[in-house]
Amino acid sequence: MAVSLLFLISCGSDIEPGRTEKIGEPIKGLVLAKVTASALASRQAYVGTVESPDRGVLAARIDGRVSRILAAEGEEVVDGQALLTISDNLAGDRLKEAEAALAEARGGAAAAVARQSLAEKTHARFQQLFSREAVTAQEFDRVGAEQELARQGLTTAQAAVRRAEAAVAGARTALDYTRVIAPYAGVVTRHLVQEGSTVLPGTPLLSLDRAGRFQVRADLPDALTGQVVVGDPFLVELPALQKQLAGTVSEVVPAADPSSRSFQVKIELTTDEALPSGLFARVRPAGVGESALLVPTSAIITRGQLTAVYIVEEQTLHYRLVKIGQNLGDRVEILSGLAEGETLVVEGAQRAKNGSRVED
Repeated sequence: MAVSLLFLISCGSDIEPGRTEKIGEPIKGLVLAKVTASALASRQAYVGTVESPDRGVLAARIDGRVSRILAAEGEEVVDGQALLTISDNLAGDRLKEAEAALAEARGGAAAAVARQSLAEKTHARFQQLFSREAVTAQEFDRVGAEQELARQGLTTAQAAVRRAEAAVAGARTALDYTRVIAPYAGVVTRHLVQEGSTVLPGTPLLSLDRAGRFQVRADLPDALTGQVVVGDPFLVELPALQKQLAGTVSEVVPAADPSSRSFQVKIELTTDEALPSGLFARVRPAGVGESALLVPTSAIITRGQLTAVYIVEEQTLHYRLVKIGQNLGDRVEILSGLAEGETLVVEGAQRAKNGSRVED
């Protein structure tokens, strides 16, 4: 109890020169700043999850066996990059069969063209002979019928060519399905099959997060319904990475969950930094809490269990014990030991010495 009382009395007091540090020479190059009060984010935090703005699951479109996985989990890929190949299927054989059928159909169409050309020439000659009554009407009608049959045969042959071309196109598409490519630039987040796995059409193969700014999906209590709107600023804390990032609400889900009495919001992060999807996050509305003194973390001096700063009064450095609160990334909350308006060393504090004079 006595130790705690002694600390509280000491907190906020200058350390007597000569009792803790020897007074040094004048110090140059220190960066100073005035202590100001800032709006602190709400202390009430809500649970969220980091996610990609768009995650897709790529599925097999053909049966076979996974022969190679070409992109590792966590690897960044570009649009159109090959991710996986599927083998041990009939796609290649079907393409060869379709191409052979197309060649045969084209040959049949060429023969039909030749027959129609011959039939037209024969009909023209018989028409001249018939006009001179050199052939009978029956013979002329027979030649006309042969011309019509040749025309219909050409039409049928041309249709067969079109069907064969469609079959080749389908076979080539099926063959393309043996190579799974990235539909957009992003990051491979998870393999859902292994090399050697047998797959059927519709089998999930891997998940792919689209490249872009990440977002946090968070559940807020329904008591905040109507108080949070698109564009509101939030602070997002990532404990696993020991980071705090800024974000803004990009979407508010209008329907609440009756089981949890909460509604969801999506908070778009303002950083382009790639983050692991699924990461745990805490979110707080920014600028709605009480006012607090926030100083740069570079201003804090830690010695054992004591935290302190250097303030400047009349161009003289003073070592001041402080009590800190929340760590907000590059800033830290000061609970006691400092007053608004005091001048603080924010860069070069490690070189500062109690009692030394500050020179420009």
